[in-house]
Amino acid sequence: MATMRRLGVLITVLLLLTAPFAHAAGKEAKERAARKACLSGDYAKGVELLSDLFIDTKDANYIFNQARCFEQNNRCEEAVSRFREYLRKASGISAADKVDTEKHIADCQALIGTKAVPETKAEVATVVAPIHVPAPAPVVVAPPVVVPPPVEQVAVASAVPEVAHPGRGLRIAGIACGVVGLASVGTAVYFYTQAKSYSDKVSGQTVPNPSDESAGKHAQTMQWVFYGAGAAAIATGTVLYVLGWQAGDSGGARAGIAPIFGPGVAGISAQGAF
Repeated sequence: MATMRRLGVLITVLLLLTAPFAHAAGKEAKERAARKACLSGDYAKGVELLSDLFIDTKDANYIFNQARCFEQNNRCEEAVSRFREYLRKASGISAADKVDTEKHIADCQALIGTKAVPETKAEVATVVAPIHVPAPAPVVVAPPVVVPPPVEQVAVASAVPEVAHPGRGLRIAGIACGVVGLASVGTAVYFYTQAKSYSDKVSGQTVPNPSDESAGKHAQTMQWVFYGAGAAAIATGTVLYVLGWQAGDSGGARAGIAPIFGPGVAGISAQGAF
């Protein structure tokens, strides 16, 4: 029964440690799928995935990403609507981000205005002058036809900014998880020394002290709990770090991380915009 209780405690600790990071990895995968859909021209799918992410997280960055998806696919009217919705929903937005968003709105409106201008066709009028041929009268020559120069259309190019450090959030989360794992292993080593000390103390007593025996068993139990938790955290950190490098190879993303704390839950949330 004691072994089963220890196993149950170990499994609970492992689930509490790995659940937040599994959730963050799932959200990162959905962001990657949305980015791929927008870049490949399937803006409807990309916007739908970003809507699900906004509903789950209430993060206004996903509204900004919807606007960028429309803009990348030349859907300027929808993009302007999403950019303005982002300015309404975003809380604590910096002045630089506000200026950048307004620039995107201006670029889209310029493209909309360019499309609204009808193509002008230059009409060439042929002037025919009557020729009178009386006997001594001079011949009247028609004036040359003046053709107006063609109207030059100015193409407004929308620059798509590239954001550096793709996958940085996952790599930082992996490093943080590894540090937690090493700390857990260090704590396990401490409890190992405590268990060994109490064991030596009890073996040298003529009449074993129950409190020393209880303290030794408690230290031995905590030793294995922290060994297991440390191993799980190190393994999770390795997986997150590898995913971060893979995200770096696939394209840029505006990444960020934030701690998550709650009853029985501790971890790191990774989020981004592209």
